[in-house]
Amino acid sequence: MTNIKDYPAIVISNKHIDDNIFLIELLLPGFDGKAEPGQFIMIKIDETYDPFLRRPYSIFECKKEKVKILIKTVGKGSKMIAEKKRKEEMDILGPLGNGFPVDKNNYPILVAGGMGIAPLWFLGRRLTKLRNKFSIIFGEKTTTPLAEEIKKTFGAKVFFVTDDGSRGIKLTASAALPLILDKSPYRKFSIYACGPKGMLKDVINFGSGRNIPVYVSLEEKMACGIGVCLGCSVKRRGTDGFLTVCRDGPVFKGEEVMI
Repeated sequence: MTNIKDYPAIVISNKHIDDNIFLIELLLPGFDGKAEPGQFIMIKIDETYDPFLRRPYSIFECKKEKVKILIKTVGKGSKMIAEKKRKEEMDILGPLGNGFPVDKNNYPILVAGGMGIAPLWFLGRRLTKLRNKFSIIFGEKTTTPLAEEIKKTFGAKVFFVTDDGSRGIKLTASAALPLILDKSPYRKFSIYACGPKGMLKDVINFGSGRNIPVYVSLEEKMACGIGVCLGCSVKRRGTDGFLTVCRDGPVFKGEEVMI
């Protein structure tokens, strides 16, 4: 977290992907592009105090002076961000938190549930750039245009599952893990997951049962983004202590946290 800065950001583009999902690209003058998959930014929407708190978003993609975020409108703050048009401004604090560690000796399996694809998209792009082989399991309740965006970018690397069978196999994302692993020519794996808490619990339990390292990106409401307010604390597994999602995470070893 040594290169955290406050950037005046300008909207380059705002792509409407689905009814309430938007992909926004931002220009951050002076940003060196150094961020790790799994890190996030905090957005101050405008100069007013309504909403009062910044909003956290995973970095979807980034390069020098540019960052993309994937947002879903769920309340007033996200709706205000989604309505931002080209050349409008916001204030960005970041990059924040700790990203996904990559073990070059293990085959990566990325497990995303719905909007949990955001940090894993960045990881997938990084692995592609490094020419690493990997697989993605992408699960939704029912298929959306977001799945098409994933298919266009990652192609045959993606294994689609839906609760209603509208795309891919009628299965949950966590339940699809054995289908990938048992048919894989690889013998050593790492699992990276982001999505609903129930899915994350199942993925952690699966990894524990097969002695596979699991890394989860947690989503919590945040106020400061730097570990001062403790508003995003989660219980540390096996002790009475707590960890902050913003400072200690948002990426954790599955064995570290109670979900």
